[in-house]
Amino acid sequence: MTRRQQLDTFISTPYSTGIHPFMSANETSTETPNATAQELELKLVIDPAQRDNALAVCRDIAAKFQKQADYQKLSLENAYYDTSDLRLRQFDMGLRIRRSADQLEQTIKLAGRVLGGMHERPEYNVPTVEMAPDLTLFDADIWPDDFPVYDVQRDLQQLFVTDFTRHRFLLPSGDGNIECVLDLGQIEASGETEPLAEIELELQGGEITDVYKLGQQLVQQLNARMGSLSKAARGYLLAGRSVLEPFVQTHFVNVRPEHSLGEALYRSVEYGLKHWQHNESCLERHANVRAAQGMADGIYLCRTVIELLAKLGVDCEPLVARINEVMNYFSWLKRFEGLAELTAQDGAYHRALERYNSLYETLQDSQQQVVQLTQVIEQVRSHEYQLLLLDISRLLIERQQTEAMEQPAEPWASSLLREDWQEVQSAFEEVEDMSEERYLKLLPKLQHSLVLGTCFGQLFEGVIRDSFRAPWQDLARGIREITALHILHETVKNSEQFNDERLIQWQQVQRESLLKALEYSRKAALKREPYWQQ
Repeated sequence: MTRRQQLDTFISTPYSTGIHPFMSANETSTETPNATAQELELKLVIDPAQRDNALAVCRDIAAKFQKQADYQKLSLENAYYDTSDLRLRQFDMGLRIRRSADQLEQTIKLAGRVLGGMHERPEYNVPTVEMAPDLTLFDADIWPDDFPVYDVQRDLQQLFVTDFTRHRFLLPSGDGNIECVLDLGQIEASGETEPLAEIELELQGGEITDVYKLGQQLVQQLNARMGSLSKAARGYLLAGRSVLEPFVQTHFVNVRPEHSLGEALYRSVEYGLKHWQHNESCLERHANVRAAQGMADGIYLCRTVIELLAKLGVDCEPLVARINEVMNYFSWLKRFEGLAELTAQDGAYHRALERYNSLYETLQDSQQQVVQLTQVIEQVRSHEYQLLLLDISRLLIERQQTEAMEQPAEPWASSLLREDWQEVQSAFEEVEDMSEERYLKLLPKLQHSLVLGTCFGQLFEGVIRDSFRAPWQDLARGIREITALHILHETVKNSEQFNDERLIQWQQVQRESLLKALEYSRKAALKREPYWQQ
C-alpha cells in the first residue's frame, strides 16, 4: 500500500474526519445540509504583531503557484454557545453560529483530536435564519447515544464571540487544493478581549506533503507555532468557563488486544504528543514547573515509542536525535525535584530541616535558582522545536507501515516487556546489597521499563498489572529521593555555616533508612510475577 493509499484509508475512517470549510456567500454547496467533510487542517498561531507581514507572506505564497490562486476576503462574526453546566464541553463539542455578509450558518463540531498542529474533528453545518441556536436542525443520528439533545437545547446560552477578517487563498495541490486562511481579529468574552492571529491550512483533495511544506515555510518566515488550542477552547478560557491545568501524570494508553502493533504504537505516540502539547499550552499561558514536568514526561514517552518505530523499519530515526536535543532543556528538573523533596511542606524532611532556618532558606533559594523556564519557553518558540512538532504530526498522519507492524499488538508487546524486564531484573539482582550509586545508575533503565508498561499495559488484566508495577514504581520514587539527600549532603558539606554534627548524623540516618527501604522494595518487586506472563 502506498503512502497516499494509507492516507486515504486513514482519512476515510470516522475517527479521523476533519474540518468542513465555511461556505461564503458566493459559493454553492452540493452537499446535504448536514454533510461532514473528511479533511485535515493544520493550525498555526502567529504573533499578532506579525499580522501585516503574515498577509504579505500568504500573498507571496499564492503568487508563486503556477495556477492563479483564488482569493477571498470575508468578515466573519461567530457566536459560541453552551449550557450553564457546559454539557457540550463535557462531550468535547463546540456549537457556533457564523455570520458572513447576509448568510448565517450553524455548526456543531464533535469530539476529535489534535496531532501536532493538525486538527481532525467531524463538523456538521446547516443554514439558519437567526442568531439563535437550534440543535434540532441537525440530523438526529450525529449525536452520541447518551447525549440529551432537548435538555441541552433548553439551556443554551451565548458564552463568547470571535470576530475576525478571513483572508482565504485556494492553492492548487495534486488533484485538489489546499485552503490557506489567515484569520485576524479578536475573541471577546465577559468584557475581556484576546487577539486572534492564526493561519489554517486545510487539505481538500490535495497532497499532504504540500501542507507540511507550506507549514515549514510559515514557521521559518513568520515564526509561526503549532496551535493545539482551537478558537473555541481559547474562548472558554477567556470566558472563565474552563481552566488549563497541567497534566502531571501519564495514564495507560488506550490500546486493545484487537489492535495491530502499528495501531498500538501510533496511538502511543499520539497520546505522548497530546500530553506534551497540553502542558506546553499551560506553560505558554502561565509558566510553571508543573507544566514543564508534564512536557518532559510527554516528550520522553514520544521518544521511547519513536525509537521502537525506527527499529521496526519506519523512517523516523532522525526524530529521536532531535527529540533528545529538546530534552536537554529539561535536564534541570532532576535537581529541582530533588530540592522540592527537601522543602515540600508535606514531605518527609520538612519538619526536621525547618529547625535549621538558614539551611532551609538556602535550599528554597537553590530550588528557585535552578528553574530554567525562560530557556524552555525560548526553545518552544524556536524554529527547530516547531519543525520537530510538525514532523511528529506528519509521522502520525502518514502512519508508515512495515510488515512487522501488521502483527497483533499483544504477543509482540508481551515479548518486548519480557525481554526488557529480563534486563531490569538481571541488573537489580546482580548484587545482594546495592549502593546508592548503583541505584541511581539503574534508574534510567527502570524508568524506561515503566514507560513501556504505560504504552502497552492496557492490553493486560488491570489488577495483576497494577500489583506488579506498584513496587517498581515505589522503587523509582525512592531512587529519585537519593538525589534529594545527595543535594542536602553537598550543601552541608560545602558550607561551614551548616557543618553541625547533629545535622550530619541526622542526614546519615536518613540515607541509611532510605537505603533499607529501597532494599525492601527491590526484593518485594523481584518476587512479583510479571503480568504479561499470566
